[in-house]
Amino acid sequence: MQRLFRLQNVIFLLFAVYLFLYPGSITLVALDRVPVWGTWMGGALLILQGTLMGCWLAVNYRWYGVVATGLILFISWLVEHVGATTGFPFGTYTYTDVLQPQIFGVVPLAIPFAWLLIVTAAVGVAEQIWIRQNNNDDRRLSITKVLMAASFAVLLDITIEPFAVHINHYWVWSNVEPGSYYGIPASNFIAWWITSLILVWVLLFQRRRAAQQRNRPGQVFWLWLPMTLYISNLTMFVVVNVARGQVLAGIVGSLLMLVLAFERFLPHMMRRLRGTSPAQ
Repeated sequence: MQRLFRLQNVIFLLFAVYLFLYPGSITLVALDRVPVWGTWMGGALLILQGTLMGCWLAVNYRWYGVVATGLILFISWLVEHVGATTGFPFGTYTYTDVLQPQIFGVVPLAIPFAWLLIVTAAVGVAEQIWIRQNNNDDRRLSITKVLMAASFAVLLDITIEPFAVHINHYWVWSNVEPGSYYGIPASNFIAWWITSLILVWVLLFQRRRAAQQRNRPGQVFWLWLPMTLYISNLTMFVVVNVARGQVLAGIVGSLLMLVLAFERFLPHMMRRLRGTSPAQ
C-alpha cells in the first residue's frame, strides 16, 4: 500500500507538470515562437504523458498494468521500426532529427510513449461512452469496445499527422499521393487502425486478467484522467492546426470535439431538464 501511495504521488506530480507546461506549449507552437533550444519539449511532453499513463495503469491494475505498458511500448516500437525501415505497413516515411533520442538511430523514444498515451486515452474515451450504455465490467472483453477505442485512436491521429509533419516536422512522407490528406497516404490510417486494434486488445486483455483475479469490478483511481488527456491533446492539435493555416485538420478535430461534448454533456443536460420540467 505504501508503494501504491508513492506511485499515486508520482501521478499527481506528473499531471501537475503537464498542466504547467500545457498552456505555454499551445501558445508557442500556435504562434510559431518555439525557440531553437525548445524543440526538444515536444518529445519530452509525449514521454511525460506516456509515463503518466503507464503509472496510471500500474496503480489501477498492478502488475497487469505494468505488463500492458511494457507490451504496448515494445509492440508499437517494433511496428514503427519496421515501418520506418521498410515502408510497411504505414507507407514510406522517415523520422527527422527533431525528436531525440532515437532507438537504434531509427525510431524516436517519444513515439512508443505517444502510442501508450493515445491507446490508453482512446480506451478511456470509449469507456466513458460505453459505461452509460452497457454494464462496464473489466472481467469481460468486449469486441465492440476494442473497435470503438481503436477508432478514437485513429480519429486523434487524423488531427496529429498534419501537426507532426508540417508544423513540428517530426517525420517526412515520401512519394506523396496527389489529392491525399496533407500528403499522408491512406495506408497510414489503415495501418494505424489495425495497430490500434492490437494494442487496445492487449490493454483490455491485461485489464481483464487483473479484474478476474479480483473477481469483482475494481475502483479506478482518477477514472477521468485518460479522457482528460485525450481531450487536452485534441484541443492542442485543433488550435495549432487552425492557427497555422491547416484548416481542414482543425475542422476534423473540431467535429470530433463536438461529438465528444454532446456525448459527454447532453445526457446530463437532458436529465437536468427533465428534473426541472413542471409536473404534468
